[in-house]
Parts: sequence; structure tokens; C-alpha cells
Amino acid sequence: MNIRRNLTKVLQTSSYWPFLFLFRIFLNFRVERTDNLKKAGTSFILAVNHVSYLDPISVFIALPFRLKYIPLFYMASDLFYKLLFFYRFVGAIRAHEGRNLELSSRPLIEKLGQGERVVIFPEGGINRGGVKRRPHRGISYVAAKSNKLIVPLKIESNLDGAVSVLGGSVIDLLTGRHWIKMVFGKPFKIDETIGRIPESLSELRKASDVVFEKIKMAK
Repeated sequence: MNIRRNLTKVLQTSSYWPFLFLFRIFLNFRVERTDNLKKAGTSFILAVNHVSYLDPISVFIALPFRLKYIPLFYMASDLFYKLLFFYRFVGAIRAHEGRNLELSSRPLIEKLGQGERVVIFPEGGINRGGVKRRPHRGISYVAAKSNKLIVPLKIESNLDGAVSVLGGSVIDLLTGRHWIKMVFGKPFKIDETIGRIPESLSELRKASDVVFEKIKMAK
């Protein structure tokens, strides 16, 4: 497992600057309020809204280039984890969709217990066609069991799920019509959402709703 972690760290470290350069040139990439990260230490949960397939890269390069933030681990859908074999070497952790919370959350909780950083998209997928997804309970469950700070990260962009794999047409890229802005919010503990650590399924659901609201209010 240490071999995989070290490989992930090498791959993420070596790809940081090339991706940041490309995103700034072609996607008008901007990051705000990185000062909020200082309050989170070196091990935390990044809770992020899901705009496009480029989000995992956007989240990674939004972090300041510090070795203490690398490697970064992501909850990835079962489909992409199976189809894209390299995913497991760049920080992806299989979601085990449709299984119980304990099973699907265990790998993330273990990573946090080892002092790592994990990314969770509470919506569990990209919103398309104006249909909003309600946040899943997983974000609250992982936060409750790990006792780690949650750092909300809001993605604002004119990308959408239909064109995000390539960032739209070549003309759109070359003319700089696309843009991405990342805003870090203030870290908080899960018991700040409903006044206590959520335990029941209904409490986890309510806490996740509050987490998502904090993402949207990041500024």
C-alpha cells in the first residue's frame, strides 16, 4: 500500500504545474481564500460541489503546491474506477455504490486516520439539465467517524457535464470562453451542522444538507 501511495504522490507532484499552467491559459482558472486552509492542518476532508469531469483536477491544483497536501485521495464512482485502471494510481478510492455506509466509507476513514486528505463530492455526481442532486449521507458519516475538519470548496464555472471532458470546442478553448473559479470556505466540524455529531440516518441526511449549504456559501 505504501508503494501505491508513493506512486500517487510522485504522479500528483509531477503533474501539478503542467495542469495548473494549462488550466490558467485555457480555462481562466482562479483560486480564492486559500488562507482558510491554514486552519485545517494537514489532514482534512474537502467537500466540493460537482460541476464537470474536470473537477478532480481543479480541486487538486486549487491547493497550494505544498508537499503536506500531496497525495490527495478522491472518492471515485465504481464505473470510472473499473473502466479507467490508472485511476487507482492517481488517488482514486472506489465508492462501492449501493452498499452500506460503513463499507463504502471505511477506506476514506482509514486514509484520514493515517493523516491523509480526502475529497468528497457530496452530490455523488454531476448535475445536468438543471436537476439538482441531494447530498448523500456519506460526507457526514466520514466526518463523524474520523473527527476531521471539513473544508468546503465551491466550484463556479461555465462548464457543464456534457462538454467538460474536453472543455468544450477547440474554438471555445482557444478564445478563453470557459472559466473556473475555486473558493475555499472556513473549516468546520460536523457537529457544527446540527448541533451534535449525527448518528441516525435522518441526522446524517440533515448534516449533509448543511455541509452542502456551507459549500455554496463559501466566499
